[in-house]
Amino acid sequence: MTLFRIQCSTCAARLKVTSRSLIGQIVNCPKCGSMVEITEPDANATPEKPKAKAAPVAAPIEPKPEASAPQTPVAEAPPTKPAVTEPAATEPPAEETPASNADVSSSDATFDNLDEMLAGSPNTEAAAPAAAASEPAETAPTEVDRFADSASVNKMRNMALMGGASIMALATFVVIGYAVFSGSEPPVPESPAAPEPTQVAQFEPPEEEPPPAEEEPTAVEETPAPKPEEPDSEPVESPPATGEAPTAEPTPPEATAEESPEPVMTGEENPFLFNEPAAPSTTEKPPAEPPASDDGNPKVADAKPSILDLKDDPLYEVFGESFPVLDPDAFEPSASTNPGPADAGPAVPQADISTAPELVPPIPVVDVAQRLRDPIVRIEFDQMPLNDFASFVTQMSTVPVTLDPLALASADINAKTPISVKQTQTSVQGILESAVRPFGLEIQGTDKSARLQITQPLDGHKRVAQLLVDDMVSDQKEVADIAYLMTHLVEPLSWKQSRGDGLYRIDPGKIMLTQSEVAHFKAVVLMEKLRVARGLPPRSSFSKELFDLTLRSDQLSPALQKDVKLQVVVPTPLYKVIDQLEKKSGLTILCDWDSLAMNKLGPATPVTLTAPGVTTQQALEQFCQAWKLAALPINATTVQLVSERSVPIMPWLEFYDVSKLELGKSEAAALINNVKRELTDLRKTGYGDLQYDPVSKHLLALLSKDDHQRLQFALQRKISN
Repeated sequence: MTLFRIQCSTCAARLKVTSRSLIGQIVNCPKCGSMVEITEPDANATPEKPKAKAAPVAAPIEPKPEASAPQTPVAEAPPTKPAVTEPAATEPPAEETPASNADVSSSDATFDNLDEMLAGSPNTEAAAPAAAASEPAETAPTEVDRFADSASVNKMRNMALMGGASIMALATFVVIGYAVFSGSEPPVPESPAAPEPTQVAQFEPPEEEPPPAEEEPTAVEETPAPKPEEPDSEPVESPPATGEAPTAEPTPPEATAEESPEPVMTGEENPFLFNEPAAPSTTEKPPAEPPASDDGNPKVADAKPSILDLKDDPLYEVFGESFPVLDPDAFEPSASTNPGPADAGPAVPQADISTAPELVPPIPVVDVAQRLRDPIVRIEFDQMPLNDFASFVTQMSTVPVTLDPLALASADINAKTPISVKQTQTSVQGILESAVRPFGLEIQGTDKSARLQITQPLDGHKRVAQLLVDDMVSDQKEVADIAYLMTHLVEPLSWKQSRGDGLYRIDPGKIMLTQSEVAHFKAVVLMEKLRVARGLPPRSSFSKELFDLTLRSDQLSPALQKDVKLQVVVPTPLYKVIDQLEKKSGLTILCDWDSLAMNKLGPATPVTLTAPGVTTQQALEQFCQAWKLAALPINATTVQLVSERSVPIMPWLEFYDVSKLELGKSEAAALINNVKRELTDLRKTGYGDLQYDPVSKHLLALLSKDDHQRLQFALQRKISN
């Protein structure tokens, strides 16, 4: 199938193109033999050209003789010049036009299969004689030239793009190479003719020539120096052995100005100086003179920036040849990379913090449940204080034993209560329980310690008990008021109205409780303190000290004023330091090991304590501040150490007498609302409360240690106003 036709620019022969693969190739015209480039017709050609409307050239034409009819527009165009290949000029012009049309038609029929011609077919030679009679067309050379110009423009554009890309790549490589090689150029060595500030030109008379044992000979060409005026009058003597530093003579100015000193490289250097020495002042005298060489020329004491020459060291004048010679390269560089100012002293080497051991080792991981099951063949104690027994078990089993002050109060005992244990074929937990079981207590293993607590029912249910309040009430409404105080001051989050499981029921003269053992004990304490505040005698069999309305901080204050002298400067296990502080102060110090573990403190943690003649309160505050702890007051002789983070969730109940304010119910409510704005821990945790008892005229405060202090300050301001 013919795609389009092309026309020879010489003989105007028209050739068929049947395949697009031939576009861009150059072939020989079968008539005249001239070179013809096969190009695709340009669809965007300008219409001003004379032959731009000859569409039949590009249209497909069937190889039939009558196909010459579309060539009529070409034949009608009058030729402007005679054909170059026509030798007979006498023939009339009217006969040339039919001959040219016939030749073009015969060429179209002859070269229908252009693919075979390009493959080397012999038809190109047979059709050569017929090309002489053809006439050139005026418009054909214009189209061919346009196609040829388009191809050459494309080639030139491609060459320009390739050349530009090559130039850009070359420029990029040049820039990168300049950046790399300019940054890695080796430092240019300094000229020995220009000595540094640490180099001092020294003149030596040539008379005495002691051979330097430490210097290595160097072959350096030197300019002979002028002779001094009196070389033999004052010979240089060796320094005395008594250690006195000889006085060096000033260098003649003419020797320094006229001659260029040459450096003398020495193999020995001072190994005791690790930092860059200070540059000597120009007004100071030069240092001690080294032994002179045989040529008598001035020498330059060349030294490295960080190490002086061995013979310039003052110690060499004292020790002489016995001065130790060490390899300075064997020493590690100073830890300080900044030499500092020139007049600064030698920098102190700094310890590597990354490799330094930790001062406080981590708490060893203890499997409390497994350690409590460790077997014990036989053990016996008789009348041993409870806290000493707990300390012994802690050291023996590595399980910290926590004595809960609430559990001790519920059993009406303290940490000094003596216990007796006699067990065989038992375990660690067995000896602990045998010591506390007679007091109605038990040992419960936690993640960090074995904790003393109130014995719970075996089935895990709440215990039902009654609280008698008939001596404090006269009607059912007053019973309800006391029950309201109880639900807000005794485990406030454990009652049903606070989404807990604790229950109560109001009966005439009593309150029925369904609560835990801890809540039962705290409810008894509240009722007994309320009786004392209202002037009624207690009904329970607990110690009267448990219901003392004096603030805990006031009860403990006399014991904290005792002077102690304790010096623990060597890191010592924490339990030993606490034991010594107890003996010096007379206090009982209980440790909540579950809370102290939050600060990475355990019984074996090494600590120090320095209390040179200070009060017990100051010693405790100093120790707690260093380890971020808090000392909670328990009673007149007991404190408990806990972490600062545990203080907001460890409140206790206090009674504040506000009878001097003469508050009514509305005034008391306003005071409580104002004070609550200052109670930071209460607002953050919501654990605690502040209530008013109009009968006893007391504020009942279940607050943390810090909130108790804030409440005291607020009440003092209120009373003073």
